Amino acid sequence: MPYKLIVSFIGCCFTLALAGCEDKSNTPPPPKTEICGTIKGISCPTGQYCDFGVGQCKVADAQGTCKTRPDVCTREFRPVCGCDGKTYGNACTAAAAGVSIDHEGECAPANPQACGGIAGTQCPEGQSCVDDPTDSCDPAQGGADCGGICKSQ
Repeated sequence: MPYKLIVSFIGCCFTLALAGCEDKSNTPPPPKTEICGTIKGISCPTGQYCDFGVGQCKVADAQGTCKTRPDVCTREFRPVCGCDGKTYGNACTAAAAGVSIDHEGECAPANPQACGGIAGTQCPEGQSCVDDPTDSCDPAQGGADCGGICKSQ
């Protein structure tokens, strides 16, 4: 009787040992993570964008990871500032636009470009120089060489 018990015990151990030795040749390998950005300016395949990670927008020659752009996002409002300087409703909508995140929260309004003044600085194409309402120099009140700000036409 002890012989049958020992044989049964060894058979069970052998069966358990083989259970972990399944043929995994049909299992696909995990997806390969593709890098992007870097000093080479590596771009991602169609339908993906280069995610540099939060707060890495201004890092020179940063390396990112290619991620798939989402097709559907929730309407949850948790604003993020994208690396493009635009505010997105949430991280998903930024990713759908193919933009990495600079920081959580809305982007700060852009400071207008200065123009005019004694130097006569010109505005970029498509913008015109208008009086800066935040300074004390007013050409309508006789101010000379007043600086202005560039506004889109």
